[in-house]
Amino acid sequence: MGLKPKACSVICSLLLVLLTVSLQSSSAGTCKFESLTPCLPAYQGGKPTSSCCAALKSQLSCFCSFASNPLYKSYIYSSSGHKVVAACGLKYPSC
Repeated sequence: MGLKPKACSVICSLLLVLLTVSLQSSSAGTCKFESLTPCLPAYQGGKPTSSCCAALKSQLSCFCSFASNPLYKSYIYSSSGHKVVAACGLKYPSC
């Protein structure tokens, strides 16, 4: 079973963003987008794991900061992002 081109594109884009973030030497306090990596399978349509939900909970206060960054904005405001947050029983922040 191969990945559909759109799914592959989304995966590659997210991995590129995560790689870019991990290569940056500075970080904004405790806000680390790369800590959301455990949520990648859920973002692609799977069920969020407990580690994903824990990561979301720890970074939820950073979502508005992430949303103001062009690298992350599309992921933060995506329908997949909203679904994962809801599946973890968290309330999506208003920015």
